[in-house]
Amino acid sequence: MSNVHQSSSPQGDPSSPKTDAAPAHTTAPSSSSGGAGVGIPHAQRIPPHLWRLFGWLLWGDFVLVLMEQVVPTLVPLLLKEHQLSNTAISLIMGTIPAIFGLFIMPIISYRSDQLRTRWGRRIPFMVVTAPLIVLSLCLIPLSPRIAQWIEQVGWLRLALEAIGLNGATLVFAVTIAAYMFFNAVCSACYAYLMPDVVPGQFMGRFMSLFRVISLAGLFVFSFFFMRLAEKHMTGVFFGVAAVYGLGFLVVCWKVKEPEYPPPTDQRTVNPIAVFASYARHCFRHPMYLWMYGAFAMYGISQVAGNLFDVLFMRETLGMDMATLGQVRAWTAIAVLPLAYFCGNLVDRWKSQRMIIVCALLLSVGKLCGYLFITGPGTYVIWTIVYNVVAFFWGVTNAAFIVNMFPRDRYGQFVSCNVFISAVVVLIITPLCGLFFDWVDNYRYVYLWPSILTVGVALLMWKVNRHWHRCGGPDNYQAP
Repeated sequence: MSNVHQSSSPQGDPSSPKTDAAPAHTTAPSSSSGGAGVGIPHAQRIPPHLWRLFGWLLWGDFVLVLMEQVVPTLVPLLLKEHQLSNTAISLIMGTIPAIFGLFIMPIISYRSDQLRTRWGRRIPFMVVTAPLIVLSLCLIPLSPRIAQWIEQVGWLRLALEAIGLNGATLVFAVTIAAYMFFNAVCSACYAYLMPDVVPGQFMGRFMSLFRVISLAGLFVFSFFFMRLAEKHMTGVFFGVAAVYGLGFLVVCWKVKEPEYPPPTDQRTVNPIAVFASYARHCFRHPMYLWMYGAFAMYGISQVAGNLFDVLFMRETLGMDMATLGQVRAWTAIAVLPLAYFCGNLVDRWKSQRMIIVCALLLSVGKLCGYLFITGPGTYVIWTIVYNVVAFFWGVTNAAFIVNMFPRDRYGQFVSCNVFISAVVVLIITPLCGLFFDWVDNYRYVYLWPSILTVGVALLMWKVNRHWHRCGGPDNYQAP
C-alpha cells in the first residue's frame, strides 16, 4: 500500500491529502474548528484516501492500546510475586508516571512543536522511542535475572546494601521507569500527530472510530493474552512487545506529516526562556483559561468515582467483581452500535456546541444513578445508559481539544491543560477522601460528579462565547 500524505496549514486549514496511488481530492475549505457553512450543515463524506489514513492511524492505536495493557495489568502481579512491598509498588507504578506527566511532558511537548525535520515534528520522536519501549518492556520480566547478576558483583552488592535496596527492586524500578518515560513521550507525540494529519471536519467520526479500536485492543488483550500470562508471563511481555514494535513502526513509515512553517521560537537551550515562551502562549487569551478551568473541573468530578465506585458496588449494593465485569462487557456492546453515529453528529453540530450538551447529559446521568440505583439490576441499566453518554462525551471532548488549540503549538497547549488538571486533582483527591469519611455514604459517588459537571457546562459556555468572538463555526482562528 502506498504511503499516506496529508497537507495542512499550521492553523488546521486542511488541503486535500494525497497518496501515491490516487489523485488529490479537494474538500471545502475549513477553519481550524472544522466548521463550514451557516447553521448546522451536513457532515462531509469521508473521501477514500482519508479512509486509508484512518486505517493506519487506527492500526497504530490498536497496537498502542494492546501494549499499554501489559504494565498496569501484569506488572503489579509480577512485583508482588517477587515480594515487593505495597509501598514500593505504589512508588514504582504511581509516583514515577506522575513525575513524568507533571514535569517532563511539557518540555517534550514544547520541543515537539518546535521541531522541524524532513520526517516531520512528531514521527522522529516516535521512531526513536518505539524501539526503546520494546527493549524496556522485554527487560521488565527479566529484571530478577539481571538483579541476580548485579548481586554477584561485590561492589554493586555493597552499594545496594548501603542504600537499603535489594537488586530486584532497583532493577524493576529502572526498567519500569524507562518504559514509563519512553511510552509517555511516544504516546503523547502520537496523540499530537492526529490534528496534524486529520482534517478538522472529520475529527468527530475519526475519534469515534479511534475509541472503538481502543475497546478492541482492550478486548484482545483480555481475551487472548491474559489467559497466557499465568504460565507464560515473560512470553506475553515479549509477544506484545514484538506486535507493538513492528506494528507501530509500520505506522511511522506509512503516515506522512505535512510541511510545517518555520518554528515560532528561536532554538534555545535556556530553560527560563523556554518556560517563558511556554507560559506566554498558553496563558495569553482568557478563552484558554476558561478551558483549563473546565477540564480541571471535569477531572475533579471523576475523583469520587475513581476512588469509591468499587466500594459502592461491593458495600452498598453487595455486588462482586464478576458482576462488574459483565456490566462492562454489556456496556461495550451497547456503545459500539452508536459509535459512528456519535462522531457523525459531532461533525455536524460541532464539538464546541456539543461539549456543553454532553456535560449536562453527564450531570443528568449521574443524578439518575444517585436517585434510581437501588440494586444490581438498576445498577446495570443506569451504568449502561451513563456509559453511552460518557462515550459521546469522550468523542466530543477529543474533537473539541483538537479544534480549539492552535495547531502550531498544539502539543504544549495539551500538556499545559493536562498539567493544570493533574495538579488540581492531586490537591482535591485527599479532600474527597475526607468528604466521604464525613458523609459515610458511598452513594455520593453519583451526586459528587452530577454537581461538578454542571460547573463544567457553565465554564464551557464561557468558552463558547469566546469561540464565537474568534470566528465561530465559520471562521474560527485560534487566538
